[in-house]
Amino acid sequence: EAVDVFTHFGFPTVLADRDLPAPALAWAVRQRPGLLGVMFTASHNPPEYNGVKLYTKDGVLAGREFTDRVEREVEHLASQPEPFFLRREELVRVEPLGEAYLAALEAHVDWDAVRRIPGKVVVDPLFGTAREFLDRLLLAHGVPTRVLHATKDPYFGGYAPECTPANLATLREAVREEGAILGLATDGDADRFGVVDGSCRVLPPNPVLAALVDYLTGSRRLGAGPGGVGRTVATTRLVDRIAAARGLELLETPVGFPSLGPLLLSGRVCVGVEESAGLGVSAHLPERDGIFACLLLAEMVGATGLPLRALLRNLFARYGTLLSRRVQLPLREESLRALELLRGRQFREFAGLAVTRVEREGGVLLELAGGAWVLWRLSGTEPKVRLYAEAPTTNLLRVLVREAKKTWRKAEEEVRHV
Repeated sequence: EAVDVFTHFGFPTVLADRDLPAPALAWAVRQRPGLLGVMFTASHNPPEYNGVKLYTKDGVLAGREFTDRVEREVEHLASQPEPFFLRREELVRVEPLGEAYLAALEAHVDWDAVRRIPGKVVVDPLFGTAREFLDRLLLAHGVPTRVLHATKDPYFGGYAPECTPANLATLREAVREEGAILGLATDGDADRFGVVDGSCRVLPPNPVLAALVDYLTGSRRLGAGPGGVGRTVATTRLVDRIAAARGLELLETPVGFPSLGPLLLSGRVCVGVEESAGLGVSAHLPERDGIFACLLLAEMVGATGLPLRALLRNLFARYGTLLSRRVQLPLREESLRALELLRGRQFREFAGLAVTRVEREGGVLLELAGGAWVLWRLSGTEPKVRLYAEAPTTNLLRVLVREAKKTWRKAEEEVRHV
Protein backbone atom coordinates (compact mmCIF):
# COMPACT_ATOMS: atom_id res chain seq x y z
CA GLU A 1 0.00 0.00 0.00
CA ALA A 2 2.81 2.41 0.84
CA VAL A 3 4.52 1.65 -2.48
CA ASP A 4 1.25 2.37 -4.28
CA VAL A 5 1.02 5.79 -2.63
CA PHE A 6 4.66 6.79 -3.17
CA THR A 7 4.81 5.73 -6.81
CA HIS A 8 1.37 7.24 -7.54
CA PHE A 9 2.95 10.60 -6.69
CA GLY A 10 6.04 9.89 -8.78
CA PHE A 11 8.58 8.77 -6.18
CA PRO A 12 10.91 5.93 -7.22
CA THR A 13 10.53 3.37 -4.43
CA VAL A 14 12.59 0.37 -3.35
CA LEU A 15 10.77 -2.40 -1.49
CA ALA A 16 12.72 -4.93 0.57
CA ASP A 17 12.41 -8.50 -0.65
CA ARG A 18 11.60 -9.70 2.89
CA ASP A 19 10.83 -8.40 6.35
CA LEU A 20 13.80 -6.36 7.44
CA PRO A 21 15.54 -5.43 10.72
CA ALA A 22 15.17 -1.74 11.54
CA PRO A 23 18.96 -1.09 11.49
CA ALA A 24 19.15 -2.71 8.04
CA LEU A 25 16.61 -0.20 6.73
CA ALA A 26 18.49 2.65 8.42
CA TRP A 27 21.67 1.45 6.71
CA ALA A 28 19.95 1.12 3.32
CA VAL A 29 18.37 4.60 3.28
CA ARG A 30 21.68 6.13 4.34
CA GLN A 31 23.83 4.20 1.87
CA ARG A 32 21.78 4.87 -1.27
CA PRO A 33 20.96 7.67 -0.22
CA GLY A 34 17.17 7.81 -0.09
CA LEU A 35 14.82 10.61 0.91
CA LEU A 36 13.06 8.48 3.51
CA GLY A 37 13.01 5.02 5.04
CA VAL A 38 9.59 3.68 6.03
CA MET A 39 9.10 0.67 8.28
CA PHE A 40 5.84 -0.78 9.58
CA THR A 41 6.52 -2.30 12.99
CA ALA A 42 5.33 -2.55 16.56
CA SER A 43 9.02 -2.83 17.57
CA HIS A 44 9.11 -4.62 20.95
CA ASN A 45 5.40 -4.04 21.61
CA PRO A 46 2.52 -6.46 20.91
CA PRO A 47 1.58 -6.84 17.21
CA GLU A 48 -1.60 -4.80 17.61
CA TYR A 49 0.56 -1.76 18.43
CA ASN A 50 1.77 -1.78 14.82
CA GLY A 51 2.88 1.67 13.68
CA VAL A 52 5.35 3.43 11.43
CA LYS A 53 9.02 4.26 11.93
CA LEU A 54 10.47 6.92 9.66
CA TYR A 55 14.20 7.18 8.96
CA THR A 56 15.74 10.32 7.49
CA LYS A 57 18.26 10.30 4.65
CA ASP A 58 21.01 10.21 7.31
CA GLY A 59 19.80 6.87 8.65
CA VAL A 60 18.47 8.21 11.95
CA LEU A 61 14.95 7.97 13.34
CA ALA A 62 12.99 11.09 12.47
CA GLY A 63 12.65 13.46 15.43
CA ARG A 64 9.50 15.03 16.84
CA GLU A 65 9.74 18.14 14.65
CA PHE A 66 9.53 15.91 11.56
CA THR A 67 6.90 13.48 12.84
CA ASP A 68 4.70 16.27 14.25
CA ARG A 69 4.47 17.71 10.73
CA VAL A 70 3.55 14.28 9.38
CA GLU A 71 0.85 13.87 12.04
CA ARG A 72 -0.65 17.28 11.23
CA GLU A 73 -0.82 16.31 7.56
CA VAL A 74 -2.47 12.99 8.49
CA GLU A 75 -5.12 14.84 10.49
CA HIS A 76 -5.75 17.15 7.54
CA LEU A 77 -6.06 14.30 5.03
CA ALA A 78 -8.27 12.24 7.36
CA SER A 79 -11.08 14.75 6.85
CA GLN A 80 -11.04 14.22 3.08
CA PRO A 81 -12.37 11.33 0.99
CA GLU A 82 -9.75 8.65 0.46
CA PRO A 83 -8.39 8.80 -3.09
CA PHE A 84 -7.49 5.84 -5.25
CA PHE A 85 -3.76 5.23 -5.53
CA LEU A 86 -2.42 3.52 -8.63
CA ARG A 87 0.97 1.83 -8.44
CA ARG A 88 3.38 2.82 -11.21
CA GLU A 89 5.35 -0.38 -11.73
CA GLU A 90 8.14 1.38 -13.61
CA LEU A 91 9.00 3.23 -10.38
CA VAL A 92 9.15 0.09 -8.19
CA ARG A 93 12.18 -2.07 -7.49
CA VAL A 94 12.25 -5.07 -5.14
CA GLU A 95 15.75 -5.61 -3.73
CA PRO A 96 17.54 -7.58 -0.97
CA LEU A 97 18.14 -4.52 1.20
CA GLY A 98 19.70 -6.58 3.98
CA GLU A 99 22.79 -7.62 2.03
CA ALA A 100 24.66 -4.30 2.26
CA TYR A 101 23.88 -4.20 5.99
CA LEU A 102 25.30 -7.71 6.42
CA ALA A 103 28.43 -6.58 4.60
CA ALA A 104 28.74 -3.64 7.01
CA LEU A 105 28.54 -6.01 9.98
CA GLU A 106 31.24 -8.13 8.37
CA ALA A 107 33.46 -5.04 8.20
CA HIS A 108 32.68 -3.58 11.63
CA VAL A 109 33.03 -6.68 13.84
CA ASP A 110 36.34 -8.20 14.97
CA TRP A 111 35.61 -11.74 13.81
CA ASP A 112 38.93 -13.08 15.04
CA ALA A 113 37.82 -12.16 18.56
CA VAL A 114 34.33 -13.61 18.03
CA ARG A 115 35.80 -16.93 16.91
CA ARG A 116 37.74 -17.12 20.21
CA ILE A 117 34.51 -17.45 22.23
CA PRO A 118 35.21 -20.39 24.55
CA GLY A 119 31.91 -22.16 24.04
CA LYS A 120 28.60 -22.32 22.23
CA VAL A 121 26.20 -19.45 21.53
CA VAL A 122 22.39 -19.68 21.45
CA VAL A 123 20.50 -17.09 19.37
CA ASP A 124 16.82 -16.19 19.78
CA PRO A 125 15.32 -13.65 17.35
CA LEU A 126 11.90 -14.09 19.05
CA PHE A 127 10.26 -14.82 15.66
CA GLY A 128 11.36 -11.32 14.57
CA THR A 129 13.26 -9.83 11.68
CA ALA A 130 16.78 -10.75 12.90
CA ARG A 131 16.18 -14.25 11.52
CA GLU A 132 19.02 -15.20 9.16
CA PHE A 133 21.03 -12.14 10.14
CA LEU A 134 22.63 -12.68 13.56
CA ASP A 135 22.60 -16.48 13.31
CA ARG A 136 23.78 -16.44 9.67
CA LEU A 137 26.84 -14.36 10.50
CA LEU A 138 27.85 -16.44 13.53
CA LEU A 139 27.47 -19.70 11.63
CA ALA A 140 29.34 -18.32 8.62
CA HIS A 141 32.31 -17.57 10.89
CA GLY A 142 32.36 -21.03 12.43
CA VAL A 143 30.89 -20.09 15.83
CA PRO A 144 28.98 -23.08 17.30
CA THR A 145 25.44 -21.71 17.34
CA ARG A 146 21.96 -22.99 18.14
CA VAL A 147 19.01 -20.97 16.83
CA LEU A 148 15.55 -20.66 18.43
CA HIS A 149 12.29 -19.21 17.10
CA ALA A 150 13.72 -18.67 13.63
CA THR A 151 10.45 -18.91 11.66
CA LYS A 152 8.39 -15.95 10.49
CA ASP A 153 5.40 -15.36 12.75
CA PRO A 154 3.63 -11.96 12.67
CA TYR A 155 2.16 -12.76 16.10
CA PHE A 156 5.58 -13.60 17.60
CA GLY A 157 4.45 -16.81 19.23
CA GLY A 158 1.59 -15.01 20.99
CA TYR A 159 3.86 -12.70 23.00
CA ALA A 160 5.21 -9.20 22.63
CA PRO A 161 8.66 -9.64 21.00
CA GLU A 162 10.47 -7.93 23.88
CA CYS A 163 13.66 -9.23 25.49
CA THR A 164 12.16 -9.58 28.98
CA PRO A 165 13.15 -12.35 31.43
CA ALA A 166 9.75 -14.00 30.89
CA ASN A 167 10.09 -13.99 27.11
CA LEU A 168 13.66 -15.29 27.29
CA ALA A 169 12.77 -18.34 29.40
CA THR A 170 13.24 -20.64 26.40
CA LEU A 171 16.61 -19.05 25.67
CA ARG A 172 17.69 -19.61 29.26
CA GLU A 173 16.69 -23.26 29.06
CA ALA A 174 18.56 -23.69 25.76
CA VAL A 175 21.71 -22.14 27.27
CA ARG A 176 21.43 -24.65 30.12
CA GLU A 177 20.85 -27.61 27.77
CA GLU A 178 23.77 -26.69 25.52
CA GLY A 179 26.13 -25.63 28.29
CA ALA A 180 26.48 -22.45 26.22
CA ILE A 181 28.57 -19.47 27.28
CA LEU A 182 26.19 -16.89 25.84
CA GLY A 183 22.54 -16.45 24.85
CA LEU A 184 21.76 -13.55 22.50
CA ALA A 185 18.30 -12.21 21.66
CA THR A 186 16.80 -9.37 19.63
CA ASP A 187 13.37 -7.76 19.77
CA GLY A 188 10.82 -7.78 16.95
CA ASP A 189 12.54 -5.30 14.64
CA ALA A 190 16.03 -6.02 16.00
CA ASP A 191 17.02 -2.57 17.23
CA ARG A 192 17.21 -3.77 20.87
CA PHE A 193 18.86 -6.80 22.42
CA GLY A 194 18.78 -9.19 25.36
CA VAL A 195 21.48 -11.40 26.83
CA VAL A 196 21.67 -14.57 28.94
CA ASP A 197 24.99 -15.44 30.56
CA GLY A 198 26.52 -18.87 30.99
CA SER A 199 24.83 -19.33 34.37
CA CYS A 200 21.43 -18.96 32.65
CA ARG A 201 20.66 -15.50 34.06
CA VAL A 202 18.95 -12.84 31.98
CA LEU A 203 21.23 -9.86 32.54
CA PRO A 204 19.65 -6.42 33.01
CA PRO A 205 20.48 -4.01 30.18
CA ASN A 206 22.13 -1.26 32.24
CA PRO A 207 25.30 -3.06 33.41
CA VAL A 208 25.64 -4.78 30.01
CA LEU A 209 25.47 -1.40 28.26
CA ALA A 210 28.06 -0.02 30.68
CA ALA A 211 30.36 -2.97 29.94
CA LEU A 212 30.00 -2.33 26.20
CA VAL A 213 30.74 1.39 26.66
CA ASP A 214 33.84 0.47 28.69
CA TYR A 215 34.98 -1.95 25.98
CA LEU A 216 34.25 0.35 23.04
CA THR A 217 35.95 3.39 24.55
CA GLY A 218 38.81 1.37 26.00
CA SER A 219 40.65 -1.48 24.31
CA ARG A 220 38.33 -1.57 21.28
CA ARG A 221 38.25 2.18 20.51
CA LEU A 222 35.59 1.64 17.82
CA GLY A 223 34.51 5.08 16.74
CA ALA A 224 35.92 6.61 19.90
CA GLY A 225 37.99 9.30 18.16
CA PRO A 226 37.27 12.72 19.58
CA GLY A 227 33.62 11.92 20.32
CA GLY A 228 32.09 11.62 23.75
CA VAL A 229 29.53 9.26 25.25
CA GLY A 230 25.79 9.84 25.21
CA ARG A 231 23.09 8.32 27.40
CA THR A 232 19.44 8.95 28.03
CA VAL A 233 18.32 10.31 31.39
CA ALA A 234 17.03 6.88 32.52
CA THR A 235 20.32 5.05 31.84
CA THR A 236 22.85 3.94 34.46
CA ARG A 237 25.34 6.50 35.76
CA LEU A 238 28.04 3.87 35.43
CA VAL A 239 28.32 5.31 31.92
CA ASP A 240 29.19 8.71 33.44
CA ARG A 241 31.97 7.17 35.53
CA ILE A 242 33.43 5.37 32.52
CA ALA A 243 33.36 8.56 30.43
CA ALA A 244 35.07 10.50 33.23
CA ALA A 245 37.77 7.84 33.59
CA ARG A 246 38.42 7.99 29.84
CA GLY A 247 38.42 11.81 29.76
CA LEU A 248 35.39 11.83 27.43
CA GLU A 249 32.50 14.29 27.37
CA LEU A 250 29.25 12.85 28.79
CA LEU A 251 25.98 14.05 27.24
CA GLU A 252 22.60 13.35 28.81
CA THR A 253 19.48 13.37 26.61
CA PRO A 254 15.76 12.86 27.18
CA VAL A 255 14.39 9.32 27.01
CA GLY A 256 14.25 7.91 23.47
CA PHE A 257 17.00 7.13 21.00
CA PRO A 258 15.95 9.85 18.50
CA SER A 259 17.67 12.30 20.86
CA LEU A 260 20.95 10.40 20.54
CA GLY A 261 20.87 9.87 16.76
CA PRO A 262 21.86 13.43 15.77
CA LEU A 263 24.72 13.39 18.31
CA LEU A 264 26.04 10.15 16.80
CA LEU A 265 25.63 11.58 13.31
CA SER A 266 27.55 14.76 14.14
CA GLY A 267 30.41 12.85 15.73
CA ARG A 268 30.02 14.61 19.05
CA VAL A 269 29.09 11.23 20.52
CA CYS A 270 30.91 8.03 19.54
CA VAL A 271 28.75 5.66 21.59
CA GLY A 272 25.14 6.25 22.63
CA VAL A 273 23.08 4.07 25.00
CA GLU A 274 19.56 3.96 26.41
CA GLU A 275 18.41 1.83 29.32
CA SER A 276 15.90 -0.17 27.25
CA ALA A 277 18.80 -2.10 25.65
CA GLY A 278 19.58 0.38 22.89
CA LEU A 279 23.17 0.85 21.64
CA GLY A 280 24.44 3.01 18.78
CA VAL A 281 28.04 3.41 17.56
CA SER A 282 28.87 6.31 15.27
CA ALA A 283 31.50 4.37 13.30
CA HIS A 284 28.82 1.84 12.34
CA LEU A 285 25.41 3.54 12.23
CA PRO A 286 23.98 6.66 13.95
CA GLU A 287 21.08 4.53 15.20
CA ARG A 288 20.54 1.74 17.70
CA ASP A 289 21.29 -1.73 16.41
CA GLY A 290 20.43 -4.84 18.42
CA ILE A 291 22.18 -7.21 16.02
CA PHE A 292 25.42 -5.22 16.16
CA ALA A 293 25.15 -5.00 19.97
CA CYS A 294 24.84 -8.81 20.18
CA LEU A 295 27.88 -9.27 17.95
CA LEU A 296 29.87 -6.79 20.05
CA LEU A 297 28.96 -8.76 23.18
CA ALA A 298 30.25 -11.93 21.53
CA GLU A 299 33.36 -10.04 20.44
CA MET A 300 33.95 -8.68 23.96
CA VAL A 301 33.69 -12.16 25.49
CA GLY A 302 36.03 -13.59 22.86
CA ALA A 303 38.55 -10.73 23.09
CA THR A 304 38.78 -10.79 26.89
CA GLY A 305 38.41 -14.55 27.33
CA LEU A 306 36.07 -13.84 30.26
CA PRO A 307 32.41 -14.80 30.71
CA LEU A 308 29.97 -11.92 31.05
CA ARG A 309 29.52 -12.47 34.78
CA ALA A 310 33.25 -11.94 35.37
CA LEU A 311 33.27 -8.91 33.06
CA LEU A 312 30.51 -7.28 35.12
CA ARG A 313 32.30 -8.06 38.39
CA ASN A 314 35.41 -6.37 37.01
CA LEU A 315 33.33 -3.41 35.86
CA PHE A 316 31.91 -2.85 39.37
CA ALA A 317 35.35 -3.32 40.91
CA ARG A 318 36.77 -0.53 38.74
CA TYR A 319 33.92 1.97 38.76
CA GLY A 320 31.87 1.11 41.84
CA THR A 321 28.61 -0.80 42.12
CA LEU A 322 25.40 0.75 40.83
CA LEU A 323 22.20 -1.32 40.71
CA SER A 324 19.14 -0.16 38.81
CA ARG A 325 15.51 -1.13 38.46
CA ARG A 326 12.51 -0.10 36.36
CA VAL A 327 8.93 -0.58 37.60
CA GLN A 328 5.83 -0.20 35.44
CA LEU A 329 2.48 0.94 36.84
CA PRO A 330 -0.84 1.23 35.00
CA LEU A 331 -1.65 4.58 33.40
CA ARG A 332 -4.76 6.01 35.08
CA GLU A 333 -7.01 8.92 34.26
CA GLU A 334 -5.26 11.02 36.89
CA SER A 335 -1.66 10.02 35.98
CA LEU A 336 -0.90 13.04 33.76
CA ARG A 337 -2.06 15.48 36.44
CA ALA A 338 -0.15 13.49 39.09
CA LEU A 339 3.05 13.98 37.09
CA GLU A 340 2.33 17.71 36.81
CA LEU A 341 1.83 17.77 40.57
CA LEU A 342 5.27 16.22 41.12
CA ARG A 343 6.79 18.66 38.63
CA GLY A 344 5.57 21.56 40.74
CA ARG A 345 6.85 20.13 44.01
CA GLN A 346 10.08 21.26 45.65
CA PHE A 347 12.25 18.30 46.69
CA ARG A 348 14.99 18.90 49.24
CA GLU A 349 15.35 15.27 50.31
CA PHE A 350 14.01 11.89 49.23
CA ALA A 351 14.13 8.62 51.20
CA GLY A 352 16.40 10.34 53.71
CA LEU A 353 18.94 11.45 51.10
CA ALA A 354 19.67 15.02 50.07
CA VAL A 355 18.46 15.97 46.58
CA THR A 356 21.39 17.32 44.56
CA ARG A 357 19.64 17.91 41.24
CA VAL A 358 16.08 18.08 39.90
CA GLU A 359 15.11 17.81 36.22
CA ARG A 360 11.50 18.18 35.08
CA GLU A 361 11.76 17.73 31.31
CA GLY A 362 9.84 14.66 30.14
CA GLY A 363 9.26 13.51 33.72
CA VAL A 364 10.68 14.21 37.17
CA LEU A 365 14.27 13.21 37.95
CA LEU A 366 15.77 13.45 41.42
CA GLU A 367 19.51 12.91 41.75
CA LEU A 368 20.49 12.11 45.32
CA ALA A 369 23.60 12.22 47.47
CA GLY A 370 25.84 9.18 47.06
CA GLY A 371 25.11 8.58 43.38
CA ALA A 372 21.51 7.36 43.74
CA TRP A 373 18.57 8.72 41.70
CA VAL A 374 14.88 8.19 40.93
CA LEU A 375 12.79 9.14 37.90
CA TRP A 376 9.05 9.23 37.22
CA ARG A 377 7.77 9.45 33.63
CA LEU A 378 4.90 8.39 31.41
CA SER A 379 5.65 5.88 28.66
CA GLY A 380 5.46 7.30 25.16
CA THR A 381 4.47 3.98 23.58
CA GLU A 382 2.34 2.14 26.16
CA PRO A 383 -0.40 3.08 28.64
CA LYS A 384 2.01 2.82 31.57
CA VAL A 385 3.79 4.90 34.18
CA ARG A 386 7.47 4.12 34.55
CA LEU A 387 9.48 4.51 37.74
CA TYR A 388 13.26 4.19 37.62
CA ALA A 389 15.77 4.00 40.44
CA GLU A 390 19.50 3.41 40.83
CA ALA A 391 21.56 2.98 43.98
CA PRO A 392 24.91 1.57 45.13
CA THR A 393 23.31 -1.16 47.30
CA THR A 394 20.39 -3.56 47.01
CA ASN A 395 18.84 -2.32 50.25
CA LEU A 396 18.90 1.32 49.20
CA LEU A 397 17.52 0.42 45.77
CA ARG A 398 14.63 -1.39 47.44
CA VAL A 399 13.95 1.66 49.63
CA LEU A 400 14.03 4.04 46.65
CA VAL A 401 11.61 1.91 44.64
CA ARG A 402 9.23 1.65 47.61
CA GLU A 403 9.35 5.40 48.26
CA ALA A 404 8.94 6.20 44.55
CA LYS A 405 5.81 4.03 44.38
CA LYS A 406 4.44 5.60 47.56
CA THR A 407 5.12 9.14 46.31
CA TRP A 408 3.37 8.38 43.01
CA ARG A 409 0.31 6.82 44.70
CA LYS A 410 -0.01 9.86 46.97
CA ALA A 411 0.16 12.20 43.98
CA GLU A 412 -2.61 10.26 42.21
CA GLU A 413 -4.72 10.32 45.39
CA GLU A 414 -4.28 14.08 45.69
CA VAL A 415 -5.50 14.50 42.11
CA ARG A 416 -8.54 12.30 42.75
CA HIS A 417 -9.51 14.32 45.81
CA VAL A 418 -9.25 17.72 44.14
